[in-house]
Amino acid sequence: MEPSFQPSREQLSAFLSISRLLTSSIDLPALLKLIVTSVTELLECEASSLFLIDPTGEQLILKVATGPVGGEIKELRLNVGEGIAGWVAKHRQGLIVNDTKHDPRFVAAVDKATGFQTRSILAVPLMDHDHLVGVLEILNTAKAKQFERSDLDLLTAFGSYASVALRNAALLDTMRDESEMLRLSVEERYKTLIVESPRMRKVVEMLRKAARSHSTVLLLGESGVGKEILARSIHTWSPRGSKPFVAVNCVALSDGLLESELFGHEKGAFTGAHQQKKGLLEVAQGGTIFLDEIGDMKPNLQAKLLRVLQDREFDRVGGTQPIKVDVRVIAATNQDLKAAMREGSFRKDLFFRLNVVSVMIPPLRERREDIPALAKFFVSRYAKDMKRPSLTIHPQAIEVLRQYDWPGNVRELANVIERAVVLASDDAIAVDDLTLDAEDVNGLATETLMLLPFHESVEHFKRMRLEEALTKAGGSKTKAAKALQLQPTYLSRLCKQMGIS
Repeated sequence: MEPSFQPSREQLSAFLSISRLLTSSIDLPALLKLIVTSVTELLECEASSLFLIDPTGEQLILKVATGPVGGEIKELRLNVGEGIAGWVAKHRQGLIVNDTKHDPRFVAAVDKATGFQTRSILAVPLMDHDHLVGVLEILNTAKAKQFERSDLDLLTAFGSYASVALRNAALLDTMRDESEMLRLSVEERYKTLIVESPRMRKVVEMLRKAARSHSTVLLLGESGVGKEILARSIHTWSPRGSKPFVAVNCVALSDGLLESELFGHEKGAFTGAHQQKKGLLEVAQGGTIFLDEIGDMKPNLQAKLLRVLQDREFDRVGGTQPIKVDVRVIAATNQDLKAAMREGSFRKDLFFRLNVVSVMIPPLRERREDIPALAKFFVSRYAKDMKRPSLTIHPQAIEVLRQYDWPGNVRELANVIERAVVLASDDAIAVDDLTLDAEDVNGLATETLMLLPFHESVEHFKRMRLEEALTKAGGSKTKAAKALQLQPTYLSRLCKQMGIS
């Protein structure tokens, strides 16, 4: 405090009581309300408001206010330098304005939006060391005199306590958010990047280079090749690795829900919007947002996403205040976006914004060297989940997996291994434990079966033929026996021996 600051005994008593309250409050919304209500009483004014600086450092967000319109006020954003609060934030010094009508820094639009008539303002920056936290304003002194230097000194001293309390509460709030993100990502805990093939090594090398920048990345390739795992890896390798990673599947949600999820919405924006909601772009602030199946995004949302990429800002659904955002966008699709542009279903300007670093991920059948390592990894993961830590996979089963064409790519391999772990009766997954698509099994090279011992290859072929016939017969053993030119009783006996229902 400056030497000129000499509070009265009543002020000092109130100030000490409030400071204890501030430093004991850890819930951020409750603390914000406590700050404005306390300062309104302390400095005897009609109203007060508190702005917080947004993560980009470019905007002030009005978070809470007291006074006649305190409960009605909607979120308001000011650019740093705009209005009285913006001036205080830019210059990082307190300000007394006793006649707002004749001060060019005052933004009359704020009063117009709120219906409140501001005559005088006292505003101070909230500082945490050299870092700007926000701006605290008090409006229209209730005392006969105007705002004075002693009022500014008192508000500055109050603000120093409020800044510390806000820092502590914000840290706890961030920890809660990160904990929630971790909870939502728990299913990804075992996912990892396994690369053995030369083609995938080249892909990973290129993505590692791209990760060092903030450039947008477009991942192309068939469904199930592992685009999300690669996106998570790019995020981890990047300077944003300690910030949130948010994944959004653009085809899994309806258009309206996707818009609300991505951009958030204001209270009352649509039926059921009972309160304001942050969008996933805001949740990913400072980090990375992964937009999977971007080719399925509808044109109206493509236009909003283009604005994010161009101007780094967007509006919530039902909102009028532009929100600044600092996120890295990684997009993925299994569609031909150039063909989609020709057809008019995908915007050219958005494509060129996304196509900064474009990488094609090869399908699993074109990188068979990765299959053994991936198979062993999935066996280890699912065996651990099912408390079968000693389970392994037989080399002959690995060879069958290598020869299969994997139309569903890595996702299909994971599913096949998970089922095999569930069904395997021995300590090693055998060929018979693998359930592959019948049509694709027929495409296995003959030499694959020739690699197996005689009896095992015969059993494998029998099972394959029986399962295929039953599938085509819709489960009817009579029809399957006729197709195979077998007696129905003999087919039933074979099915029973092999455990085929």
